[in-house]
Order: sequence, then C-alpha cells, then structure tokens
Amino acid sequence: MKSSLKLFFLLFLAAGSFTAFAASYTDGIEYFKAGQPDRAKILLERTLNDAGTNKAESYYYLGEIAFINKDYTAAAEYYKKGLEADPLFAYNLVGQGKLALNGSADKEQAEKVAEKYFKEALKGKNKKDAGLNLAIAKAYYETGTPGYEEYMKKSYKADKKFPDYFMFEGDVLVNQQQYGDACGRYENAIYFDPNCIEAYVKYSHIYFDINPTLAIQKLEELQTIAPNSAIAQREMAEAYYKNSQYTKAAEAYEKYMQNPNHFQTDRPRLATLLFYGKRFDESLELAKDILSLDPQNFVIRRIVMYDNYELGNFEAAEQAAIEFLGMNPGDNVFTARDYMTYGDILSKQKKYGEAVAQYEKAYELDNTRTDILKVLSDTYERNKDYVKAIDTYEKYMNADTVNNQRVMDYYLLGQICYSAGQAAQDSVELMNMYLLKADTMFQVVVERSLTDYRGYLWRSRAAAVRDPELKEGLAKPLYEETLTVLDQDPSNKEKAATKRVYIEAYKYLGYYNYLQTTNPAKKNEAIAATKDYWNKMLELDPGNTEILEALKTLDSL
Repeated sequence: MKSSLKLFFLLFLAAGSFTAFAASYTDGIEYFKAGQPDRAKILLERTLNDAGTNKAESYYYLGEIAFINKDYTAAAEYYKKGLEADPLFAYNLVGQGKLALNGSADKEQAEKVAEKYFKEALKGKNKKDAGLNLAIAKAYYETGTPGYEEYMKKSYKADKKFPDYFMFEGDVLVNQQQYGDACGRYENAIYFDPNCIEAYVKYSHIYFDINPTLAIQKLEELQTIAPNSAIAQREMAEAYYKNSQYTKAAEAYEKYMQNPNHFQTDRPRLATLLFYGKRFDESLELAKDILSLDPQNFVIRRIVMYDNYELGNFEAAEQAAIEFLGMNPGDNVFTARDYMTYGDILSKQKKYGEAVAQYEKAYELDNTRTDILKVLSDTYERNKDYVKAIDTYEKYMNADTVNNQRVMDYYLLGQICYSAGQAAQDSVELMNMYLLKADTMFQVVVERSLTDYRGYLWRSRAAAVRDPELKEGLAKPLYEETLTVLDQDPSNKEKAATKRVYIEAYKYLGYYNYLQTTNPAKKNEAIAATKDYWNKMLELDPGNTEILEALKTLDSL
C-alpha cells in the first residue's frame, strides 16, 4: 500500500496537478543555452502565455530554434511577433538581421540589409550592450559570414565579465574540437557568474566520457546553486543514469518529475530507473500508466516484461514478452537481453524447448556474450538435448578467452556428459562414450584441485554407472580416493553435504565387498570389510533400516 500511494503521488505530480516549483519560461532559455533546442522549444511554447513570461524574449528564442532547424519562415514570424510584443527588445532585430545574412545569394547586399537591422538594434544605450553585440557576433558566425570577431571585441569591451561571451568562445572551440580549451572558457563563465547553468551542463557533457566523476561533481555543484532548475535536475538524473548509479538516478528523476517544466517523454526513463533500482512494483505501476496513454511505447513494453519477470509474474511476463517482441521496432532495436529475458521467463515455467529458441536468438544478436552459451547449454541439458548441450558448452569454453578452461568449467561439462551417459543406458556403446568423456573432464578437476573431493566423487559416480552390477568394481578405487581426500578434514563428517558423500562411498564399498563373500577364498575378509563400511555408514545414518537388515544377513553367511 505504501508503495502504491507513493507512486500515486508521483503520478499526481507528473500530471501537473500540484507543483513544488514555479513554472517559468526561463527554463526553456536554459535548455536553449545548454544546447538542447528541441526541449527548449517545448517549454517556451508551454509557458508562452503565462503571466510571468517575457513574450518578446520567448519569441526571440523560438526564432533562434527555428533558425537552427532551418525553418526560416517560422523564424521570421517569431522575430516579428517578438517585436510586436516589445519593440524595445532589440534581440529580435538581431534575429531579423541574421535572416538577412542567411537568405540572399547576393552576399554584399545581404550584409548591407543585415547591418541596417544591427545598427537599429544597437541604437542609443544599446551600443555598449554586451549581449546584443554578442548576438550580432553569433549572427555572423552562424551564417558563415566574415566579421564576427569585430562584434566579439565590442562585446568584451562592453563587459569583460559577461558570462555569455565566454560561453560562446567555448562553443566555438568545441566546434574546433579543442575540448580542453572550451572547458576553460566554461569555467570562466562560471567564475564570473556562478549561476551560469549552461556552463555547468556543457562542461559536464565534455568531461563525462573522460572523467565521469568530475562531470557528476560539476552537476552536483549546480544542484546547490540552482536546485529548482528543470535542466539542472534532469542533467543530474541523466548523469547518474549514464554512470550506472541507478538508485541516485531514480531519486533525482523523481525530484525532477515534480518540476512543472519536466517532459512527459521522460516518464519512461523514470520507469526504467525504478526498474534498475529494483523498485519493480513502482516501475510496473508507472509503466502501466504510461501504456494507457501510449500503448505502442517500445521502451515501456520492454520494462513491463522485465518488471513482471523480476516480480515472479511469469505468465504476465510471457504475455508481455509476446507483445513486446512482436512489435515493429521502427527506429528501436531488440537486444540480446530482451531475448535472454524471454528465455528466462520460459525456463522458469519449464518450457525449455521454447526457451532454447530465445537464447539462440540472443546469441545471434550478440555472439560476443559467451555467458549466453553457458545458459544455452544448460537449457539444452534441461531439455535433454545432450549433444547440443555438450557442443555448446565446449564452444563456450573455447570462446571464453578471459576465463577459459577454469576448473569449474571442466566440472560442469563433466556433469553434462554424466547426465548424457545416464540417459543413454539403452546403448552401452553410447553410454560408455559419454561417461568416459565425463571421467576425462573430472580427471582434469582432480589434477587441478587435488584437495577438492568433488572431482574424485564424480569420477566414482561415472565409473559406477559404467559398472552397474559391480562386476569389475570400477568405482572401488575411486571411492577409496574420495574418502582419503574427505578424511583430510575431520569436520567433513559433520557437514551435511560431505556427510552424504561419506554415506554414498561407504554404501558402495560395503556392497562391493558383500558381493565378494561368494568367493570362499575371500569370504571372511569380505565379511569383515563389509561390516566395517556399513557400520561406519550407520554411525552417520543410524536409522538406515536397509543397512541394518543387510548386516543381519551377514551373520547367516
């Protein structure tokens, strides 16, 4: 109930019914300056008619976004509306000048027209306005027209501490792939204006691939300075996500989703993060809510499958897998993990044949993942397809160059071969082939781990299956070796797992000697050995009626 109420509150906030922060068009400007024009456009349009919005400024940035998208007709309309809203907001004149520079084949004439707009923008006190001079510099730079340096100088002269000036210098250096120098400029912007949000964001983007810790620290600094900024909150959440800090990412996204300037398109990210944070119930509830509005959401269809699997809802998970993997992915892609998860869902329901098909698809998608071969081999074995199980495990061992030929790999392959031998008892030839192969694997385990009883034990078992009537006593020396290894640690007789091994070995060796009592020359020696082993067995398993009765028969021999 607590989890459900918490998610209800989260959805309540996400729907905008309650706000912890004031919605503002300035969040859109922050997104634009941080180099995210598409998100900026959404927020600027969303807040355009709000009481606190400077429409002239919003229209200017909408015009800038349209210009970036090469929608020059829309850009012109926005600049025009901006001037209508406030004729004194001269940035829209700069925008019109930029359009003039961009829109004519006659460059000389275009520059003359643009200069008229720029001159008009810089009238009176605006002449020494650092921001307007910088905007004109950008107009020249963005249209590839020579002359932006002149206005850069004017901007710097007007205000040597103007953060936007250093931001633009940094952007130019990024275009020149001089990333270290660009970060230096962004640091300058922060030095002169600690509230320069876009500087923190751009700095973190450059450094993330180089030093994610440093990039995250920069965004954490930003959180203390601008805790209510939508972009600051979102960037923090994204950085944690990209650095696989899923718990922190989920918490950061939950906070961000309470901001009225969040994006509905980020809700799938939150559902994903809740999944990675192992908050499967909350993730599934949010995912279902998203699907009610967007039933073809590829990411969320995936998350519903993942969540149901983790929650043990295997029938629901299977249905979700069928629906998800039956989708047309469009620009999305199905991953090896998708098919692995579907295979796991089927395996949990013991549908091993169907699971195999999914694991095979997963390996086809990503044949660098040798772990898939291991799972595939195990599923072949569960489906009693021992030939493929053995072949696939050998392929796994050969492909796994990092941990190739570990002792445990030989042990597990030996067990597969042992299972194959047991299943092939109708064909002595085939049975022996598998069991001898198993013995070879377990022999490697023995050689590489002399003090581990398991290699000896499984050699004993393989030999016992090859000699079911104990005519040759193939397993006798092997069980004796097993006991020798076990006896090196007296506590083995107290541990449940090793106690069972002792009982198994004593039982076999006792029975082997019992069969020798039919030989008059060995009778007395065989009776004594049989009693010895079976009495040792009774010390560990005193209630074993089978052995108690067998011991009584010895007295009548």
